[in-house]
Amino acid sequence: VYKRQARGFASATVKLAGYETFKLDEKSLPPTQASINTEEALKYYKDMLIVRRMEIACDNLYKNKEIRGFCHLCDGQEAIAIGMEAALTWEDCIITAYRDHGQAYGRGDTPFQIISELMGKKTGSTGGKGGSMHFYRKKNNFYGGNGIVGAQCAVGPGLAFGIKYLGRKNISVTMYGDGAANQGQLYEAANMAKLWNLPCVFVCENNRYGMGTCLLYT
Repeated sequence: VYKRQARGFASATVKLAGYETFKLDEKSLPPTQASINTEEALKYYKDMLIVRRMEIACDNLYKNKEIRGFCHLCDGQEAIAIGMEAALTWEDCIITAYRDHGQAYGRGDTPFQIISELMGKKTGSTGGKGGSMHFYRKKNNFYGGNGIVGAQCAVGPGLAFGIKYLGRKNISVTMYGDGAANQGQLYEAANMAKLWNLPCVFVCENNRYGMGTCLLYT
């Protein structure tokens, strides 16, 4: 549903896909539609475009051997990081896996800082010491960037425990890829988060690849 103005649209309401659930009360599910205005749409598009162009530049630098070591790109997944930030504040915590450049940008790092970090420069986000997999920005509650598949799944509920202990009205977003969906610590962490009623949201970035292996071949 679009509400038009003289040029373009003033706002739009988008119907979202439904949810497949297991033993969940339908009244507790998120809404199935979202509204957006022109200013918001342009900001999201700009941010996604910046992340895409940044990742293409990183890809070229890596192929030219100017970025050494690991380089886990997130082009094609921009909407996850940017869309998630639209619903969060920097008072909320985020922890993710190693494909974390988009999240680093969403948490306040500039493309210059991100690319500098990948190139091992002291002007990078963590002084060139973390590289592709270990971005970190504590002041904006971004806790990485973790190189071990699924390892962050157990730390996210810990962040949520801290939020609850301090009485804050925020959440901890714990991100993982579909390649980590068979890791035991994910289910143990989710179980503990529920038993203790922690403000923890688990987000699966399903890009249909586990590490570098396509889902079709697993």
